[in-house]
This record gives sequence, C-alpha cells and structure tokens, in this order.
Amino acid sequence: MATIEILAGSNVGQRYELTADQTVLGRDAFCDVVFPSRTVSRQHARIIRAVEGFYVEDLNSQNGTYLNGQRINGRARLHDQDRLRIYDFTMRFHGDPERGSTSSEEPTVGGMPPRDDALPVRKTMIVDSLDARADPTVGARSQVKLKAILEITQNLGTTLAVDDVLPKILDSLFSIFPQAERGYLLLLDEPGGKLVPRTIRSRHDESGDSTTLGVISKQIAQRVMTDGEAILSTDEMHDEFGHSVLDFRQRSIMCAPLMGPSREPLGIIHVDTDDARQQFSQEDLEVLLSVATIAGGAIESANMHEASLELDRRERELATARDVQRHFLPQRLPAVEGYEFFDHYDSAREVGGDFFSYVPLPDGRLAITIGDVSGKGVSAALLMAKLCAEVRYSLVTSSGPAEAVQMLNSDLAESALDDRFVTFALVVLDPQSHHLTIVNAGHMPPLRRRSADGNVESLATEEAGLPLGIEAQATYQEFDVALETGDAVVLYTDGISDAMNPAGEMYGAARLHDALAGGPREVAALGKAVLDDVQRFADGQRQIDDICLICFGRTG
Repeated sequence: MATIEILAGSNVGQRYELTADQTVLGRDAFCDVVFPSRTVSRQHARIIRAVEGFYVEDLNSQNGTYLNGQRINGRARLHDQDRLRIYDFTMRFHGDPERGSTSSEEPTVGGMPPRDDALPVRKTMIVDSLDARADPTVGARSQVKLKAILEITQNLGTTLAVDDVLPKILDSLFSIFPQAERGYLLLLDEPGGKLVPRTIRSRHDESGDSTTLGVISKQIAQRVMTDGEAILSTDEMHDEFGHSVLDFRQRSIMCAPLMGPSREPLGIIHVDTDDARQQFSQEDLEVLLSVATIAGGAIESANMHEASLELDRRERELATARDVQRHFLPQRLPAVEGYEFFDHYDSAREVGGDFFSYVPLPDGRLAITIGDVSGKGVSAALLMAKLCAEVRYSLVTSSGPAEAVQMLNSDLAESALDDRFVTFALVVLDPQSHHLTIVNAGHMPPLRRRSADGNVESLATEEAGLPLGIEAQATYQEFDVALETGDAVVLYTDGISDAMNPAGEMYGAARLHDALAGGPREVAALGKAVLDDVQRFADGQRQIDDICLICFGRTG
C-alpha cells in the first residue's frame, strides 16, 4: 500500500496511507493531512490515486509545492522514493511499501532497510506547526489580535462620529498585524462616487499620521468594490492583476471592502508591507475582512444617523421658512363696511408659491391680490416673499391698477428668475361706489356669483395679459364691474381646479362653478363649501399643488 512519510518539520517518521482517490494536504482542519502553519495554504496540494499510479497536484497555493526540489505547476507523476516539500514540511512518497525505502541516505539494520510496518501508520493526522514550535510568540500575537478586534468593536459601539473612530481602526490594525507598515481607509464620497482617503497611517512616521497616500492598485480597489471580496496580493500574484507588486515597492498587500448590512461596499481598508520575510497570509486576510465587516456596519449606521440629523435640520429649516412665509400673508381679514371676507391658504409642501394680500389704499379703496409662482418648494416661496413686498410698493406709488401691474412685470422680467413666471390677478374694491377694477396677468379669471339669479360668470377673461416676468414691455388692461347687494366674488389658484381624484380626473372649472352656484349665500360658508366639495372629490388623493381661495361679497 502506498504511503507518505514525514521526513522534516515535525512528527518525523509518521506515515500516512494513501487509500482514498485523493488525499488533500493543507492548513484547514478538514484536510486529510493537516499542517497548522501560516506558511501552508488552507488547501495546499492533493495526491491523486489513478489506475496507472499516483500524482501530486498543487492547488494554487501561495508558497508552492515542490517535487524533488522543483516547484510543480499543476499535476506531476509520483514515483517511489520521490520527495515532496510544502514550505518547511518534507515528505517521501513510498510506492511499494513491501520493499520500503531504498535510498542510501537512510540508515539500515544489518544491511536491510527498515520494514514499513515498523513505523506507525495513521488514517488521519495533524502535523504540528513548525511555526508554533519555533516561535513562542504566536499565541501571544493571537491574544493581541483578539484584544485589538475587541477594542475596535467597543470604539465603534460608543460613538456615531465616524471621523473619530476611523484612525483608531488603523491603530488597532497595526497591533493586529505587526508587519504592516502602512494603512489606508478610503470611503466613497457619495453613492457610486469616487474613493476618497479618510484616514492614512504610517508606522514609521513619528506621529503615526500621514498626509501622503501611497500607490494603491486601481485594479485591486475596483475589484474589491465591484465584487465585494477581500484580496491578498503578493509577488507571486502579479500575473492576475497585470502588474508586479514590486513595481510599487509593496511586497505584500491586503485590501478588504467596508460592507454594511445593506451589502453595498462603502469603501476599502488597505494595508501593506515591504518586508518580504513577513508577508500577509490567508489567515491575516480573514482577520482583516472581519474588521472591515465590523467597521462597515458601524459606518453605515453612522451615515444613516447623519442622514437622519440632516433630515431633522432640513425639517427645522423648512418649518422656520414656513413660519416666515406665513408672516408675509395676511394675518386677519379686512374690515370693510358693507362687505364680508373669507380666505384659505394651504401649501402642498412645507412652503409654497401661492400668495395673496389685502392692501388698503390711501383713498379708502382696498386692493386684493392673488398669485401663483411657477414651480414649488423653497425657490418658489422666496419669489413669493419678494412679490409680497413689491406688490405693496407698486400699488402705493402708481397712478392706477394697470400701471402697478406693469411695474411689477417690468421688475420681475429684468430679474434673474431661472425661467420662472408668476400668474397674478389684482382686484381693487371701491366700497363707496361698489365697483371693482380688475387687472389679470395670466391668472384664472375672478368669478362672480350674481345674487339676482345665482349665475356664475368669469370676469376680465378677454382683458387678461401675459403672466409676470415673461416680457418686460408687456401691457395690461383694466376691467370694471359693479357689484349688487348679495353678489359674491371668488379668486383662486389652480390647486383647486387641478385637484385630482383616485381615477385621475381633475376637479376643473365647471365643478367649481357648480359648487358656487349651489353654495350658501353667506361668504364664509360659501368658501368652506367649496373647499369641502374639492376634498370630497379628491377622496383622499394627495394634494399636488398649493391651494389659495379668497371669497368676498357685498352685504349691503
């Protein structure tokens, strides 16, 4: 029966029977022959039993498999008395155990070679680690690694400030890997963005910090980020990555992805050494991957925490903006003898682009304005605030409503509005003569419900001009109308007419006319009836635009 015999390393003289179709040799505890040494790959080589004989095959090991002093590539035929070497472990292959060894180097008894059965034979064995016997600090280094990993876990668990923890991670890695000379921690500047150095450490700098980023293989970094796998690169791996690590003066490097619970790479941890005598091992890579997994989870949690804080800050800022915007809008209804008023404002977002105002004029008249800035959000709200201030100035400095609107238009057209415009309607009420003067700049026409017959009509439709801000030289016309006792006037923005139901239908102007025609005579009740009708129509559908509604009517 064929066997292999341990000649050097440890357990010299131990025999192993080759009874299986393949016998795996390596560091992993599940191998058939176990060599617990860092210099041996987890599955280093295997011996294959075939009909014609035995073969030895290297399993892409880091340090190689040698047959009779020559490193093999792939599979090689074994002959009786061939010698195998895996780093510091040497074995002899016995193809015919009945003859035993015929090598002249072996001692004999009475001129006869020793019998194979004089040596112990085991089905499974673990060869003692030569490293462990030669270096008593191996156990101590394992304790250092465990302690450093625990320190990393504790540090990451006590803070959500990533920048405070990242340097400590590299400091701990230097404790775990005494051969490491440089360490880099790079994070994505944004999802799908570029890797940016966040922490750099050098063992040889007095402070430990470094401002210089050494050469990192782009191919390795891209593969780590793309495949989410850790990579160990040594001189023997230069063919795979298209370069020699020697070109970068890096004898051995490790690179692992920072991977959070989302399983999306957030960045990389990279350590390297120039010491050819202390290259990183597969075991080192697994330790680095564990550290990277712990750190990746903490970084992702910290990023989510920072995003939550940013959202809170944004919500507080928008709440402040909403309060400021509300101060630009009327705080109370006008008190005009013989007239009643109702108004309602509801923005679709935190801040809106609709606005309205009541501006008392020096001669006792009252200017009522309503407008809608194109777009939504903060930028529309800022333009709305600007208009609220300028409307009052234009009204008190112009000779009439049309001139006031032209002043507003000219100012907005000359300003940089980023292609924004404003639909705007101005109604000047004279409570003495009960007349209205209307100027419409591209807005929905005001509606009047006659008290005599309940009919609803649109006012100043043909006199409407361009929205404000489109053409600086645009002109606008005035439209006059008299109000009878009981007449009601309604101004609104398209948040009412464009309201949609779950079926995708719009509320529309026709439904608004019907709601006004059949609504209560009292102005406040009429306004509430319109809003209730819009809400019933929407049937829970989300509001998509700002809503502004003004109702006023003559009571006497």
